[in-house]
This record gives sequence, C-alpha cells and structure tokens, in this order.
Amino acid sequence: MTMGELLVGAVRRNITPPVGATMAGYAGRDHGAEGVHDELWLRALFLCDGTNCAALLCRDLLYTPNEEMDLLAETFERRLGLTREQIFLANTHTHSGPRTDYREDSDNRAYVAALAEICAGAVEEARAKARPATLSVAQRPVQAGVNRRELRDGNIVLGVNLEGPCDRLVDVLSFTDAGSGQPLATLFRHAVHGVVMGSNNYLISGDAPGAAEAFVEANLPGVAGFLAGASGNINAHPREALEHVALLGRRLGAAAVQGTTEVGEPLEDATIVTLRHEFKLPVGALPPEDEVRAAVEDLAARMEAVEQGGSDPDLSKWQLERNLRHARAQLEAIESGQGVSGLPIFAQVLAIGEVALVGWPAEVFFEIGEQVRAGSPFATTLPVTHVSGAVGYIPIASAFDEGGYEITARAHHAGLGITAEAEGVMVRETLAALETAVKGVG
Repeated sequence: MTMGELLVGAVRRNITPPVGATMAGYAGRDHGAEGVHDELWLRALFLCDGTNCAALLCRDLLYTPNEEMDLLAETFERRLGLTREQIFLANTHTHSGPRTDYREDSDNRAYVAALAEICAGAVEEARAKARPATLSVAQRPVQAGVNRRELRDGNIVLGVNLEGPCDRLVDVLSFTDAGSGQPLATLFRHAVHGVVMGSNNYLISGDAPGAAEAFVEANLPGVAGFLAGASGNINAHPREALEHVALLGRRLGAAAVQGTTEVGEPLEDATIVTLRHEFKLPVGALPPEDEVRAAVEDLAARMEAVEQGGSDPDLSKWQLERNLRHARAQLEAIESGQGVSGLPIFAQVLAIGEVALVGWPAEVFFEIGEQVRAGSPFATTLPVTHVSGAVGYIPIASAFDEGGYEITARAHHAGLGITAEAEGVMVRETLAALETAVKGVG
C-alpha cells in the first residue's frame, strides 16, 4: 500500500443478551427481558492510512457506562495495541437493550465482560480483513423523529413539539472496495432517540435504529451501522407500537440506501486523525454543609421507607435514588475540602481526510450539534452522541429556564448539575478539537 491509502475492514457480530437480562433505558422496569423481538448487533470497522489506525464500533446498545469503557480500553490495549483515543465507540441508544454497567454488583456483569472480548475480537478480525477502500459521502432528506419538549399547561413535558427543531437529514458514509466497487460498510447518522418501544416493553430490540441497519444490510453488501446524532431533545415519531419500529426502520434505512446511489467523488487517499480533547463544563456551587447533611438524612429515611414497601408522596423510587446519590456526592465533595471545578467531559474526533466524526459521551441537544456542524473546518462533519462514555444530558442554555425532564436529568458532577453556560463551552471546545484535528489531516 502507499502512504495515505485508505484500508478498511468491517465485520458484524451478534451481541444479543440472554433472556432475563436487566434492561436499560427506563427506570420504571421491574424485571428482566422476557424475550427477543429482534437481535442486537455490533458492527466493527478497522481503518488505517498506513501510519494511523482507528477502530470504529457501532453497537445496538443504550450507551457505554464509564466503568465499561475502562474495561474496553484495557481490552483493546491488550489485544490490539490501540489507545483509548483510537477507539470511537458509538451506541445506537436503543432503550430496549441490556444494561452494560461493570461495577462489582452489576446485574449483567458476565455479559459485559464477554462483550468486551467480542468487541475487541471483531476489530481484530476487521483488521485482518482490511483492504484498499474508498470513502464517499452523501446527504438525503428524511425525518424519523420530532422535538419532544412540548409546552403543556405551562410546563415542559416529554411530548410532541411539531414546531421545535429536529433533524431532517441523514448523513451517509459509504466505504467501498477500491478494486470491485462493492460496499464494505455503510454508516448513517440521524438525530433520533431509540424509544419507539416504550417503558412497558420487555423484549430485547434494536428499536428503529436497529431496524434501519437491518434494512440497509438487506439491500446492500457489507455492514451498516447507525450513528446517533445530537438527539437529546428528539424522540422517535411515531412511537409506542411495534409496527412503528419497522416503519421508521424502512423510512430511515431507505434514505440511507438511496444516499449511497448519490454519493460524491470518492476519497481514495485519506489521512486518519484520532483525537480526544478533554475539558470541563461549569456546574453549580456547593450548598452549605448543614443543608447537604440534612438532605442526606431526609432522603435516606424516605428511601428506606420505600424499600420497606411504602410510597413517597413526592418522588418515585428512581428519583429518590438519584437525589440521594447527588446529595451524598455533594457531602463527599464538601468533606474532601478540594472543591469542585467542573464536570470532566471530552470531544472525540475521528477524521478520515476531509470527513470528521465528532463524538460526545452525552445526550446532547440537537441545536448544539448543528452549531458544531456549522462552525467545523471540515468539509463534512457528523456530530455523534453516546460515544465512549456516559455523563447525562447537555441541554441548550434556554432550556434551563423552561425546565423539563432533560434539565432534571442533566449531567452532574459531585452531585452538582451543569449550568446554562455549558452550551457555549461545549460548542467552543468541540470546535477547538476539530481545528486541531484538521491541522493533522493537512
């Protein structure tokens, strides 16, 4: 091969958990998976330009908890010699998959341990299969979601806001064999939450993103991976019925397939740049110690009452658990005497020539992703969420005064929620990461 010649290998592996596995995505579920509606898959790509290499993984899972990411990073370093910044690990954000926590007491710990080896093994095989390839890009109009921040009776609720910002495009990356022209892998990005199947569902499913991947693979050679765009405030629409999984899968998948017929001039020689840009988001101030201690005592007593079969008049069990966790974290920060400087987060860039994927370990609002696209120095930029970690929601500044679920569930550090200034920091620091990456591309 010549310097700068793009090599690509791609494989697909089944990652469906066993029936009974604890499910992720909805706090109200009270038992494990009852069956499998459709299988979950991993699509793994190995990319190399002769000098720089990267692994790109698309998993039909909710996200990557930080403990799981540590396990994956260790496994990839041991088996492939790849560093954390060379692993772009994206999740489709289906709410009908398994939990992948990797704490000592995690329910699905054995599954997660096996999953790490499957992921590394898939990239090993993709590396062995890597061949000269080209990359082409396209966009097609499509809409699989709707803004979910609906104003109802004076309050922002999780509903349907037809006038709100939402994604109306799918970005398509088509990797093809340089010799035969046959597709090796098709990646497609769209901003939509994988929530067609709601909280009452106990069947494992890739949801609409998984159905879209299956549609593309049924119509094209090679593997097809969905990249979740900035969809922190975008829900699938329509939803709540099994038939809507297939409906949205066809809609989104068909747009991606059509995009592969309308791609631009292919890139044959492309420098690969991998970069992990770390920064901090501003968080609120620590409350007085006496207030925090009182909150811990109150919440702990209420939590104990609920665990003994009672009910709380104001908060659900998961809300109590969350509030108690935050209060205890605040107390720990106070007792440490070290203070809290901000929420650690990162923007991860995988650049392939003039095409850049930029990923965040968070549920980022759609508007933030669009600001990054508009300001990026790359010809094509794909904002991707649920990448290589998980910290919570990153809303836009105006949402803080409006309130709503995403503000309550916004990213926290040491028990302190991020502030409205986080939007500006996210955009500024992410664009700085892209500016650094574009210099590496040359």
